[in-house]
Amino acid sequence: MRKLFAAVLFLIFVSLPGIAAASDWDLAKNVKRLERVSPDYADDKAIDRKFLDVLDLTEKTRKGSEVYEEAKKIAGNTALTQSKYIDSFLYYMLVKSAGMSKTGAAEVDYWLGMLKTYDKSHHLLAAQLIRLRMLPKNSLDIRTNTQAIVDWLKTQKPEFKLRSPEYSRSLLLEYKPRSDFAEGDQLKLFTLSYYRDSVAPLAGFLEDDTYVALLGRIKEGREDIMNEMIAIYKKARKKKEAADILYQLAMLKATAREFEQAKTLLDDAVKQDPDHAQAKKERDRIKLELTYKSLAPAEAPAKEPAAAPAPASQESAPAAPSAETKAQ
Repeated sequence: MRKLFAAVLFLIFVSLPGIAAASDWDLAKNVKRLERVSPDYADDKAIDRKFLDVLDLTEKTRKGSEVYEEAKKIAGNTALTQSKYIDSFLYYMLVKSAGMSKTGAAEVDYWLGMLKTYDKSHHLLAAQLIRLRMLPKNSLDIRTNTQAIVDWLKTQKPEFKLRSPEYSRSLLLEYKPRSDFAEGDQLKLFTLSYYRDSVAPLAGFLEDDTYVALLGRIKEGREDIMNEMIAIYKKARKKKEAADILYQLAMLKATAREFEQAKTLLDDAVKQDPDHAQAKKERDRIKLELTYKSLAPAEAPAKEPAAAPAPASQESAPAAPSAETKAQ
């Protein structure tokens, strides 16, 4: 029993985050494997070969946390940032820093800030989702960060390729993004259009990582976002989910007293989900409101004020009687 307990403690200990040992880095190998998501991964220029040489020499001349500190120097070297490997390197350092126990969030922000300068990086979605998951559930930054992700995705072409964070569950039942790319399965890559249309999470994503889930975090008071969600759910034939958003959009319209539009949306909600009790109830209430509105007398058009009589002309005014006439 003691041996079993000791073994469990050891497994928990090794699963705890911390600075990776030098033997765990494999910088060049990991970065080169990450770069395979790019179409030009096989075409190395002189600066690309030098970049990999620097990574290899760093591991040979540095130990433990020294590798991490040297990585920051590499990221700040103007010449090395011209290499095609730079965004893969930044992402690799980001997922490594996410495992640091004390300064994980601050370090992730450091690497993410640098990675965001590479707007076309195939790793940027995964990096932003990792940071989003690290925020507390009641954080005010969730909506802001989610909006930033959605805005960035909308600037990319439908055929743009992106990666998943490839989460796995640790012994402590926490989801951790993949941080070892030197070995194992090929990287999971999807087109943006496929990611946006997928209601269920694709391989390597979690439920909260789907595009429609991101929209759900920023939909409050947003007609444009709700309409986008409705279109996605209808395309995926998720009728109950579509009905729920149609109902919410109808309530938004009703609050603005746009009852005709609200009724049309509620009709659609009931069509999508005939068992949606709230949609039925609100539709009947709005029908009653519209009935009363139709019974109200039409407002008479406002009358124009009568024109004031023109002042009499001095020439046509009758002359005052003379004194002689009065005497007679």
